[in-house]
Amino acid sequence: MKPLYRKWALCITLALLLSYAHGQLTVEVGEHFRQESLDRQVQLLEDATKRLTLWDVAHRTFRPQKDPSINVGFSNSFYWVKFKLHNPDAQAKELLLEIENPHINKLRLFTLAGNRWHVSMLTGDHFPYSQRIIEHPHFLFPITVRGHQSITGYLWVDKHGEQIQIPLRLWDKAYFNSHSYQLYLVAGFMIGIGSLYCVACFLALLFFRQRIILYYFFYLSSIWLFMIAHTGFGFALLWSESTWWTSVARPATALLIYLSSYLFIQDFFNLRQTRPYLYWYTNVLLALLTIALVTFGLESPALGLFENYWYNPHYYSGESLLQFMILIHILYAICITSVPFICLYIFVKTREPEGLWAAFGFMMILFSATNITFVHAGYLPDNYITQNIPLASTIIDAIILSVLIANRFKNIFLQNAQISAELAEQRQRNAIRLLEGQVIERSRLSQELHDGISLTLANIRLRLSLLSEKLNGHQPEAEQLVEALGDVGQDVRQFSHALSPVLLERYGLVGALEELIEDVRSSHPELTLSLQAESIRSEEIPPLVNQTIYQVALELLNNATKHAHASQITVALKQTDNKLMLIVSDDGLGYDVAEKSAGIGLQNVTARIQLLNGQLTVHRLPKGMEHVVDIPVQIKLFS
Repeated sequence: MKPLYRKWALCITLALLLSYAHGQLTVEVGEHFRQESLDRQVQLLEDATKRLTLWDVAHRTFRPQKDPSINVGFSNSFYWVKFKLHNPDAQAKELLLEIENPHINKLRLFTLAGNRWHVSMLTGDHFPYSQRIIEHPHFLFPITVRGHQSITGYLWVDKHGEQIQIPLRLWDKAYFNSHSYQLYLVAGFMIGIGSLYCVACFLALLFFRQRIILYYFFYLSSIWLFMIAHTGFGFALLWSESTWWTSVARPATALLIYLSSYLFIQDFFNLRQTRPYLYWYTNVLLALLTIALVTFGLESPALGLFENYWYNPHYYSGESLLQFMILIHILYAICITSVPFICLYIFVKTREPEGLWAAFGFMMILFSATNITFVHAGYLPDNYITQNIPLASTIIDAIILSVLIANRFKNIFLQNAQISAELAEQRQRNAIRLLEGQVIERSRLSQELHDGISLTLANIRLRLSLLSEKLNGHQPEAEQLVEALGDVGQDVRQFSHALSPVLLERYGLVGALEELIEDVRSSHPELTLSLQAESIRSEEIPPLVNQTIYQVALELLNNATKHAHASQITVALKQTDNKLMLIVSDDGLGYDVAEKSAGIGLQNVTARIQLLNGQLTVHRLPKGMEHVVDIPVQIKLFS
């Protein structure tokens, strides 16, 4: 058995060696071909000198591509990608070669069929979008393979001084045209959600005018710019002629994301007051991010500060840019890992769930950045999934932080509402205590008037009447003085009752209202007055409510007799489980509720009713007016 195993092992070893020696499979593009990734079916050639001609390239030895994707990492060289196609059918095949990385500086495709070369237009993101052979966020090169023909393709790629990825996919042209919507579907959906979030955040900024929302809007806008730059839609739709911004859009917007995230957490967690050491640490990172961002901005052709712009491959060797981009990526790594760990640290110290949720949200950005870094380093393939992971992660991050901010504002609103309710309750308690004090003081004054001045006036009137009987010839004048003194006594008595009706203490609310009706009836015999009292439980009604109902009834009766010229007045008093209702209606002249402003007396009555959580409602009747007073019987603020 051992010789047989040795033969099989030798055959497998020879097969692997031959595969490595040839290193390339010819792609069959027959009638049933639809699409295929070319990442494992190509060969690579590095041009470190940047001077190789097409003749040199055609006669050089390419190395086979064995990795899951064509990713050479950071490099300062040009690269050539070689592939072979064969059409086994008699009918010509229309194909499209797609480079799924929209951030390659320069590209050109050379195809060799027999002895004839075909050279494509020079394209890349260092050229206007209109210079692309087919207008699409990715780079597309049309290839025609005639029947029973084999061709060899050489793709020249220049992205020296940066990280180089060349994901290749070959499509049947008709199949691509019917399935290219997949790119627009996912990326467009994610970008659309990001746009809605930016608009909603901008409206919230205009409404609330809070600094935390400004920083969050800055953060969302930076994410949105990164998304459209990362997918190539920004160059295709927004800045198709701005080749400088196309080159710096992704690193610059990444810097903006990190910068705005630090501003956000500084304000959200109030680091300046609560964690000064974290505040200064974030300020150092903010300064480094600002310096890097200004460095990108100074290279703008609009400023005209440099004659040879670093982004143009004709004018730089690439070494300085390569070192600069490596430093930028190190800064990225420090910044993106610091944000979630700061949030976790705050959660550990405070045990507030906001810190944990913020850390989870920023972890999505860390996950997105890790995915991009691993793709750049070649640990992950550059394919449809890894291209859309950053989009999905940023959307999840935006959702989490939006909910977090909404919850923060909800808590602030509830706290403010609670404080406002407590202040309103305290004001109402103070006002009611003031009213209770007024009731006590009125009762004292009423008692003094009733027991003091009223008795004194009655005594004087009695003595004056006795004296008038002894006067000869002046009896009529004396009788007038006695009557005037009686009127004064009656006024003092009415004033005493107005201050604090003694009848309320003696007979309760219903008895006091009956006496009030009798007084009005005696003063205005032409009036028809009636009182209806239903299910009144006087022992349940607090004194202040009794006093208020009596004052309201007195004010409304005075208005009806003096101003309304009514002939009939009806007073109704009703009590439900927790409400006391007074209804006063008349058939007088009435007034327009919407136009006529209430008098001082009615305004004071309304204010006192509202202090007791009551309500005064006025209705215009076909003839006359109806005033309805609702006051809760049990007021929790009573002492």
